[in-house]
Amino acid sequence: MKERRLDYDVLRVFSMLGVIYLHTAAVALRGLDNAPLWNFSNLLACLFTPAVPLFFMMSGALLLREEKTADLGFLFRRRLPKILVPYLAWTALVLLYQVFTGQGDAALTSLSRLLNNGVAVPYWFLYALVPLYLLSPFLKRMADHLDGVHWHYMMALWVILTLGLNTIRSFVPPEWLLTFTEHWTLNINIVGGYLGYFLLGAYLERLEHLPSRKVLAFMTLFLWGFATLGTRWDTYAHAAYSSRFTDYLSLFTMALATSIFLLAKTCLRGKAYRGKLLPCLAGLSFGVYLIHPLALGMGGLIWGKLVTSSTIPVTILQQTLYYLAISLFCILACLALSSVKPLCFLFTGQRFDSACKSSNLFALFSSKKES
Repeated sequence: MKERRLDYDVLRVFSMLGVIYLHTAAVALRGLDNAPLWNFSNLLACLFTPAVPLFFMMSGALLLREEKTADLGFLFRRRLPKILVPYLAWTALVLLYQVFTGQGDAALTSLSRLLNNGVAVPYWFLYALVPLYLLSPFLKRMADHLDGVHWHYMMALWVILTLGLNTIRSFVPPEWLLTFTEHWTLNINIVGGYLGYFLLGAYLERLEHLPSRKVLAFMTLFLWGFATLGTRWDTYAHAAYSSRFTDYLSLFTMALATSIFLLAKTCLRGKAYRGKLLPCLAGLSFGVYLIHPLALGMGGLIWGKLVTSSTIPVTILQQTLYYLAISLFCILACLALSSVKPLCFLFTGQRFDSACKSSNLFALFSSKKES
């Protein structure tokens, strides 16, 4: 069995739960009339903002260190089906849900534009991930032959010309935008800029001399606090939610994602596993990511009928319970699906024999120890 990594499994679960929270709190963050709920949502949303960048970083770190990544046959036989088959399966279920809830026209429009746009907002992630997978054989060959100087140079180009300019443009007055916008022939913003996170993960994976745990913990807390206070100040100053401090392609989010990634590496690398729950949740993370838009849609309807007249939580306690309920539903649904052989790969991207070793009901309740 492939060797598991405790640090990556913790980051997978953190990112999985983070993505669900970001979409749970999205409506609350755009309403400033409920200050306690807004401040609570902002605090957690700023912590979980690096969730998607961390997914890209882990993909790059893992794919660019494996020899099989350079094999085109392996890419098309194993890697791409692992993400495309579950994506299409959940897309079909979302479309059926739209039809049965009276949104037939929206479902038809979504289907006709599937190549251009996902049927749910969070599915944009796949439209960036698939191109990175397609490029991964070339990136693997490149990464294997880069020395330290060229790694530094490549990351500096991304940080300065993509993240740096994007961050500056978000703060300058409109009349200064063109001053910090590069000519289209100079733009190296490849794959929407997310290629940089993919390569950043591989770059950080290769680092041997890291800051101390205390330094990384301090940086993580400082950057989290900076994003929280900055977002609060900017939002109330403009009377509308501001994402300038939490944009995925900002220097702030990249710095926080890097601190969290390295903190997990320094604290957990090489440590032994205890129990079966963590590897199980980590193995289900992709399926949970795909099901959570559908769960939020259904959850809003149920919440509005059974709990309050509103389709969204209106207090901190309600939001917390709603988030926990949605998360638990997603996890249990994927756990059940991964335990049925014909459905396992279709909805989670895992092969049934692999899921039985770490991430389904058979793995959880097996008396055998994971090797």
